[in-house]
Amino acid sequence: MELLTVSDLSNILQINKTAIIELVNTNKIPYKLINTDYGDIIHFTPSEIRRWIPSEADSLMATKEYVEKLKKEFEKKYQHELKSLKKFSDQFTDPREPKLYYLDKVQSVKLGFIYYVRYLDNGKVVPSHWCTHTNNKVLAEKFAIENRERLLSAYYERKVVKKPGVGLYSIFKNYYAENSKYLHEDALRGRVIGDRTRVTAHNAIKTYFIPYLKKEGIKDIEQIDAPLMARFQNSLLNKGIKPQTINGYCSYISKVFSNMVVSGAVKFNPCASLPSLRKTSENCEIRGCYEINKIKGVFNKRWNNELSYLLCLTIYTTGMRNSEMDRIQIRDIILINNIPFVDIPKSKTKNGVRIVPLHDFVYKKLSAYIKKNSKKKDDYLFTTAGKQPCSERYNAANTELAGFTGYTPEKLKAENITFYSGRHFWKTLMDSENLGDIEEYFMGHRVSSDVAKRYNHKDKQGKKKLLERTRKMFAILDKWIFR
Repeated sequence: MELLTVSDLSNILQINKTAIIELVNTNKIPYKLINTDYGDIIHFTPSEIRRWIPSEADSLMATKEYVEKLKKEFEKKYQHELKSLKKFSDQFTDPREPKLYYLDKVQSVKLGFIYYVRYLDNGKVVPSHWCTHTNNKVLAEKFAIENRERLLSAYYERKVVKKPGVGLYSIFKNYYAENSKYLHEDALRGRVIGDRTRVTAHNAIKTYFIPYLKKEGIKDIEQIDAPLMARFQNSLLNKGIKPQTINGYCSYISKVFSNMVVSGAVKFNPCASLPSLRKTSENCEIRGCYEINKIKGVFNKRWNNELSYLLCLTIYTTGMRNSEMDRIQIRDIILINNIPFVDIPKSKTKNGVRIVPLHDFVYKKLSAYIKKNSKKKDDYLFTTAGKQPCSERYNAANTELAGFTGYTPEKLKAENITFYSGRHFWKTLMDSENLGDIEEYFMGHRVSSDVAKRYNHKDKQGKKKLLERTRKMFAILDKWIFR
């Protein structure tokens, strides 16, 4: 949020600066003292001024008018008493108010001499002086009083030196760039992100956040606060972007601010107090999946596209995520007691690191595909040189599968069945056969119950328990998919 100086507020309210200083000194207007290397500077928050005007401004003159009215009443009713008080008062003098400036005479060819003003601020002489353009002391004093805040504010603002590398747009443009120095700093502090996440974050900030800041006229990092971030969320909702995706974008932005807080570029992270958007029936479209009897025998048929066949076969029999399938390398297919598994060594969550069983039917199909394509151990199973399959491949695989189930494109859309629905189908199938806690073991979900998380040490159950669940899972696949 933009902070206003005394000069700014004087211009907005169309009153002189001396009146504003009087309001500050009497605590009749909300203000902030911003600490700098050169002392405290008075600033005002627009939102507080908006609240103050209708509630207090009229009362200022009302109080003064009441005082004047009361004065006239006392002068009329208590003439004798007031004269006695005046005689008493004459015995005393008001304490001398310290002047916050003093005048210097400087020789002038044109005027003989001219007054320059020096200001006192926080008990110290400001190391600069300003010409009053007059040799008349009364006019010079008037100049000194009326221009104090303007001159001091300009002086302090010129002295503020911004720290290098904290340019607003420079940071956001480069934070998630390849070989970013900021990500290197984060890595030293234990925060490491995958390249795919980096690219997603980089594109989100370039596509949505930076254009939004420019549209709002944001020129400085300090102008970004929680209300502005909330308006950014609303702007994305208006574009039709889902709440979960928006929360992800805001988390990427929050990490940028966290880095800047650590480096001292900003004092606080505006995303820290930003509530996440919640899914509702209005803004959350529930993903659908096939009835469990629709997939039976589908993978025993001949498909037109081998890659579409293998992609669907894998997701419908393992429940793996698309992104996990993208990263499968040949060496990740391992054997435990002659049972094949896919080792997932890296994930964005702790539970995502796991091994996923491969049914023998699936293992043989994948092995034949690997042998036919002469793939090496460090090659990616479904991609080339580590590049993720494009969405067209997933869409093509989902469309060919739909042909075997009798689903038209219209019906797929109506029930929101996509390639990722294979993961939903797998979980639905396992639940129908009462295979418990399968999502924790083989799907990579975290345990939702805090009690379960603290008391269930699945890593201590041993290989026997894992293989027991694997055999149960294979029996379900045999019953509903392969036979």
